[in-house]
Amino acid sequence: MTKQLQKLACILFFGLCFLAVNGCDAQHTENLAKKATVYSIKAKVVQTYDVAQSFSLNGRVYAYARADVRPQVSGVVKERLFVEGSLVKKGEPLYQIDDALYKAEYDYAKAALSKAVDQRKQAERNLRRYEKLVAQHAVSRQDYEDRLLDYALSVDDEKLAKAELDEAAATLEYTKVRAPISGRIGKSNITAGALVTENQSDVLASIIDLSKVYVDVQQSSAQWRTFKQQIQNGYLVSNQKQSEEVSLFFDDGSRYPTNGKLSLTEVQVDEVSGNVTLRAVFDNPEQILLPGMAVRAYFAGPIKKDAVVVPAASVTQDSAGRSYVFVIDEKNKVKRQEIFTQGLCDYGWIILSGVKAGDKIAVNGTQKLKTGMIVSIEGDAQDVK
Repeated sequence: MTKQLQKLACILFFGLCFLAVNGCDAQHTENLAKKATVYSIKAKVVQTYDVAQSFSLNGRVYAYARADVRPQVSGVVKERLFVEGSLVKKGEPLYQIDDALYKAEYDYAKAALSKAVDQRKQAERNLRRYEKLVAQHAVSRQDYEDRLLDYALSVDDEKLAKAELDEAAATLEYTKVRAPISGRIGKSNITAGALVTENQSDVLASIIDLSKVYVDVQQSSAQWRTFKQQIQNGYLVSNQKQSEEVSLFFDDGSRYPTNGKLSLTEVQVDEVSGNVTLRAVFDNPEQILLPGMAVRAYFAGPIKKDAVVVPAASVTQDSAGRSYVFVIDEKNKVKRQEIFTQGLCDYGWIILSGVKAGDKIAVNGTQKLKTGMIVSIEGDAQDVK
């Protein structure tokens, strides 16, 4: 009986030792598992900012100034005076029309004016002489009044001759077809020897001023109205200086180096498209922008005060297209939080709902995070900037 009890005691002892050893192994395994799930990440504290409600619109480049060259007198073109594709200045002669007939008309008008001046001088001398005679009662009052009328008619004839000379001079000058604006001139549509007529419909050449260009874009009337209403309601604040600046991008994504200025917002809506036309002006010293070029314009828009913003790197999307971030509580426990965004700004994503200012969110390693995980934060969480 005593041996059986001893044997049973030994069995119990070894059993307890086995359980103790297994318990230690299980605790060690659990500690390793917990340690393995602790990730080191960077985190930032969400803050609010005043951000511009920027938007982009497709547009097209138009010439700042364009002039079609046409003759103002009829005649045969004697000579082309410009190089096609070159830069021309306002007033520079482009074509020379045969001026023989117009020069003769000018000389005739000049002679007619000289004759009218002489006749006016003669009539004036006669009038002065008759003034003395009528005072001495040497001539009748009727003769004096006739001389007075002759002088008045001679003055009118001189003015008429002067006007005809000015017209002849202008017509003679028009035989030199000059550039109406400064810019780059295109190809010539006529050659020397061609007959042109006054104010013809056919264009001799076209000049385009590329020192500046217009960029016209179409904004939906709904977006335009929304901005206006939100400004009136105080949800947005208008920033006139910032709203006037426009950035320009090409179809390959590259940016035009100089910002433009918003110069026009149409005061009516296009009935077909339902859009409002916006026009910006850009300096174009290198003539990179050419009329007809398709571009994309970015407008700063009005300011949204105290907008909640999170870094772009902190936002992840699932297969359904839902956006979310990982929020970290006081115990460094992770929670996946769905968010609703309004759009991107310079600081990141503008948040409509999901997180608030003061929340701590993960900004890296989000692919490995899951709800309930415990993480360690590298340094102190910084503000979102």
